[in-house]
This record gives sequence, structure tokens and C-alpha cells, in this order.
Amino acid sequence: MGVIRGVNFWSFLFASQMGGWAMVILDEVYAKWFGLFGVFPGMKDPKWVFHHQVDSILFSIPLVLPQVWSKLPGPGLVKGLVYGVLWHIFVVIVSIVGSIGGAAWFQHPMPLSAQISTFILHLVWGGLIGFLYNPPEEKT
Repeated sequence: MGVIRGVNFWSFLFASQMGGWAMVILDEVYAKWFGLFGVFPGMKDPKWVFHHQVDSILFSIPLVLPQVWSKLPGPGLVKGLVYGVLWHIFVVIVSIVGSIGGAAWFQHPMPLSAQISTFILHLVWGGLIGFLYNPPEEKT
């Protein structure tokens, strides 16, 4: 099934879902651990969980595109960790631009503990996706 050219669709779908669930579960299980986590509503809000899992699929697409995957360094885990860092930087930039533009969503800055938590969660998300994703074998 070639929904996205050059992407192992089923591996991508599985990896993106596992990365999304890892974020949800880690945030919930470790809520308030050293003042971190517990940032999201988690399992208490099934609509939020569904939305988060859809986001995990959509936001994972750039990582598995052959043009991106092949440019990131190292094995899958490292590629995913690098992507998680880059994704977090992207989220911070979008948040800053949104707050400057007056978007209601971004008018309440996240405390440092929430920033650290989301950074760790994005590392786990990206790292797990990179670790679990198996790109299609190149045809020679």
C-alpha cells in the first residue's frame, strides 16, 4: 500500500501511534514527578486523546518522508530524537508567533516546567517513532 510514495505506510502508522500513546501515558503516569508532566488532560478526555493520536499521525509524516529520513543522521532512534528536538523548536516558534499575533490559544505562556515536560515528551515521541519505523527496502 503506497499512500505516500517511499513510505512504509503500516510501519509509519504503527510507529506514529506508539509515539503518540507513549506521550499520553508518560505524561499521565509521571504527572507531577519532580514538578513535571501532567500537562495534558490525558485519558480523562477521550476526545482529546483521539485528537492527539490524529495529530501524532499527521505530525509524524515529515519524519518518514524519504527526503527527510535520509538526511537525518544516524540510525532510526537518533533520527527520531533529532526530529523530536526540531519539532519542539517548531512548536515553540509557532507559539511565539501566535502569542505576538494575539491568538487566544497562546496568550497564557506555559511555565518552565511545562516547557521541559513537552520537550521530554517530544523527544520520547520522536525517538520512539524513529526507533519503530522501518522504511521500505530500496530496490536495486
